[in-house]
Amino acid sequence: MAEPLLSPAAPAARTGAAARIRTLVRLRFVVMWNTLRRHPWQLVGAIIGALYGLGVLGLVLFGLVALAIGAADLARTVLILAGAGLILGWALAPILSTGMDRTLDPARLASMPMPPAVQLTGIAVASLLGIPGIVTLLLSAGTAIAWFRSPGAMIAAVVLAPVAAATCVLACQFTVTAFSRAAGHRRFREIIGALVLLLLVLVGPLLSVASQGVAAIADRLPVIADALSWSPLGAVWAVPAEIAAGAFPAAIMKLLIALLTPVALCFAWAGLYRANLGSVAGGSRTSARSGLGWLGRFPASPRGAVAARALTYWLRDPRYLQSLIVVLVMPIVFGFMAASTSLPIMLPGSTVLVAALLALSTFTDISYDGTAFSVHVLRGVRGIDDRLGRVWANAIVAVPLIAVVAVVTTALVDRFDQLPTLAGLTAVITLGGFGVASVASAVFVMPVPQAGENPFTSKPGAGMLSLVGMAGSYGALTVLALPTIACTIAAGVTGRPLWAWVTLAVGVVTGIAACWGGVRWGAAIFDRKAADLFARVKSQG
Repeated sequence: MAEPLLSPAAPAARTGAAARIRTLVRLRFVVMWNTLRRHPWQLVGAIIGALYGLGVLGLVLFGLVALAIGAADLARTVLILAGAGLILGWALAPILSTGMDRTLDPARLASMPMPPAVQLTGIAVASLLGIPGIVTLLLSAGTAIAWFRSPGAMIAAVVLAPVAAATCVLACQFTVTAFSRAAGHRRFREIIGALVLLLLVLVGPLLSVASQGVAAIADRLPVIADALSWSPLGAVWAVPAEIAAGAFPAAIMKLLIALLTPVALCFAWAGLYRANLGSVAGGSRTSARSGLGWLGRFPASPRGAVAARALTYWLRDPRYLQSLIVVLVMPIVFGFMAASTSLPIMLPGSTVLVAALLALSTFTDISYDGTAFSVHVLRGVRGIDDRLGRVWANAIVAVPLIAVVAVVTTALVDRFDQLPTLAGLTAVITLGGFGVASVASAVFVMPVPQAGENPFTSKPGAGMLSLVGMAGSYGALTVLALPTIACTIAAGVTGRPLWAWVTLAVGVVTGIAACWGGVRWGAAIFDRKAADLFARVKSQG
């Protein structure tokens, strides 16, 4: 007799723990693949990421070969310090990175009808099978190359590679779960976003200071590595080193630390995960404000209404506030560069970059509007009113800040003789940037974080489109500024005050012309394609 298609044991086999774990892992990759198919630019980004991972893997393997040739003490120090940094990087990545794959975010799986142990295992396995997890596993196993002179150390490095990779993954997931509830609050996301932006802008000076600090304590690095070898960050990397040195008692003790670390992380993660079960991340609370706000301070016209709403965004929306943070840190970065290169004139030069960043920041204005842009379409707002209203609000914020940066940085280097030159170049960049942004924001609609979301959230397909749009905008602005740039070079080479004032005149005239032309051109595009713009904005929401 033929066996029934659905035997009593079949459902149990299909719904067992292993099958559910496979389902979670499959879910992660199915969602990822569907996302890549819908967003070709994200597929390009994924391919570039994979190639980047392979490149990093190749460079590290080349470095491991170099360590294998060198002294064993050097290999021990480098591997322990680098390995500890790798684990720490995995633990901090969920805080500092907003583009991570959150398909199996614990906050999303908390309500699924699966035991917590199954959910946790599925999340960990899926994370380990991602590109970062596979690269980490291969790098961990590749450390065996550095110990080719000691077969026992090589075997230990290969055997402990899964332990090292599991430690990295569990540290990452523990951080994700710990911050999943806090990340639901808007203020927390704004603070983290501001910190990330500061780190990105200051990465150059920070790396320089860090390299100088490392050079100063180079003699102490072996001692630091020895201390880390007894910690959860460095124990797993120190075991092969101890075996190679013949210190077997120390190797056994550090092996215990290495094995207990993922176990402890697993228990801590599970406890935190269960504590979060059933909780729903609370949305950000908003407080009502009396009065019309900025709407009551602008003229009662479509142009004034657009400017009032745009200025409200500038002062209250974290997606715009991140642009203002640049004003605070960019002069610091250029000041550091000026001090290290003995070119003090670079400090006032930061004004030009600040002007470009602020003037072109409205490049994504319509994208940031989201569904609120429907008001412009339904009420029939003219393109000229929309473009001028947005430029008006941007100018209220940008012009005073740019002026303050220009005067203060010029005073710090005591080069007021070059202030007219700087003013002319800044004028054409600022006014020309307003014109370029007026055209670009009417042409490009990009996937951006919606109102209330993390301003650093990476949307599918946004990276490459943003790169193309910004490259075109900066390129167009550079072309518009070429006459003023030529006058600036002449003023700097000749040192004649006449050229400084000529630069100011050329910059102001060219900037006004570029601004007005860009506003008129952007208005014409807006009038023709307002409905299409709204359809594209809505599809990105």
